[in-house]
Amino acid sequence: MPFLNIRCVTWNVGDEAPPQADFRKLLGITAEKQPDVIGVALQEVVSDDAWRKALIAHTHPSGYVLIKSRNCWAIWMYVFVRRNLLPAITNIESESTPSGYAGVMGNKGGVSVRFEICGVNLIILSCHFTAHKENQRDRLNDYLDIINHQSFRDEDVNVILDHDYVFWMGDLNFRLENITKNEAEQLIVQNRLPELWKHDQLNIMKNKKLIFQDFNEGEISFPPTFKFDKGTEIYDSSKKRRIPAWTDRILYMAHRDYAIDHHLNVNPNGNRRSPSPSRRTPVRGPPSEVERKYPSGSFKTKIAHHPEIVLVEYTSLPEYRHSDHRPVVGTFQFAIPSRWFSLPIDFVEPKIDRHPRSEDLKFVYSISDPPSLLNLSDTDPILLSRPRLPGQSMAQLTVLTALNKAVMEKTEESGPSLTPSAMQVAMFDWIGVYPADFANLEDDYLTYVYAPPATSTDCHGSSTSGTEHADSNKATASDKSSLPTHVSCHSGRVSARFITGLKNQSIVLVYWSRKKKCPQGYSSPIMICD
Repeated sequence: MPFLNIRCVTWNVGDEAPPQADFRKLLGITAEKQPDVIGVALQEVVSDDAWRKALIAHTHPSGYVLIKSRNCWAIWMYVFVRRNLLPAITNIESESTPSGYAGVMGNKGGVSVRFEICGVNLIILSCHFTAHKENQRDRLNDYLDIINHQSFRDEDVNVILDHDYVFWMGDLNFRLENITKNEAEQLIVQNRLPELWKHDQLNIMKNKKLIFQDFNEGEISFPPTFKFDKGTEIYDSSKKRRIPAWTDRILYMAHRDYAIDHHLNVNPNGNRRSPSPSRRTPVRGPPSEVERKYPSGSFKTKIAHHPEIVLVEYTSLPEYRHSDHRPVVGTFQFAIPSRWFSLPIDFVEPKIDRHPRSEDLKFVYSISDPPSLLNLSDTDPILLSRPRLPGQSMAQLTVLTALNKAVMEKTEESGPSLTPSAMQVAMFDWIGVYPADFANLEDDYLTYVYAPPATSTDCHGSSTSGTEHADSNKATASDKSSLPTHVSCHSGRVSARFITGLKNQSIVLVYWSRKKKCPQGYSSPIMICD
């Protein structure tokens, strides 16, 4: 079973601009096995542009792309992915929920970024809950507001708890109770953290099942991350003398009916998705593949043999002293299916990798309904490779797309048996022209053209009166190796006046869906030359 890695980072930066520091350890990109996804949750951000640039300056040279950022005032969420995984990502969305001062100022609350990657739905949250020890009820309300008010376009996973994997992090502001500052600091110095842990409000409330039901948290073996005198290792020496606390946390949840045992219902047509029942309150459903294989009931046995999600690391990084908080990081491995559906857009032309800048750039793309079914294993080089240079990793951009040309062989591995909803082409879908080594998916396009009208070509650039399609009576959705396919092809062009200034630059074309508000296909790199 293949696995991907995610690095989660949460840091209340205390209204400070980014320091002149090396963030590679923070982001986990110095490790021998670099993450596939990096989620960075920041709170109390006043220089958002400076922080974005600082994060990109560290991630881009190592082959990562910022696919989405979202804020709720000073609360920010940034998500980076390895460049060669871009064609395996779709349904990118974000939401924000302000709270505090009746939700008007948004000084507290939460933001989320969710997306589908390699067939599983994943959501990452950055939150800042109400402060002060006595406000536990307000923190619970902050949590419930975010759970109840955030919704998404994807009908299968339209609320937070619908997702296969949830990573919830931030300055949750839970404090230590029934202990003095001197007592707490003495336990810290003596490294008697388990005794201190008994006073943690979040731990107490979770044990009472008042909050974060069904969420897990790694063992806390690091000292409290709040509140320090900035630039020092000294806990609060001001007149307020705040008691140290583990305010900065990362919690996670995996549903047992995650995408490998996907919770889809067959509609009357028998070959399309229909919305799954909402999981606004977490549900568990029937035993998963893991539970059927290891029926002992021992959680440790299941995790040891065939885990759906594995916590690799959970710690704080005391060397980053810029703020009055210390950053907290978590590294996870999470399972993905051995097969998933590709993006529906496939750029058929141009097939050449060089194009004269004095000529219009003509392109042809196909829309597959349903998309091709990709088949990967845990030894596939796409999952094992961790490219470091953007130029090198960009060469792998089309590897996933190329796989959809291969004939699917029947296998006993589980995976999606139902096709995704048909792509809805809309007016004002657009094709962006990006530098091949772009760093920011949302902002780095050089120019764009609107997608051509819904007229068809023969997939070689010439017009045709119809579309190519397979006889849908020859296969059913349950036959993974032979899905009924309808393919339409469309042609367009980028005027030479838009690319004439791109001499000796490599570009890619990216198809953006207006309805989904995210890419649905990527071209191969094209060098613009004389």
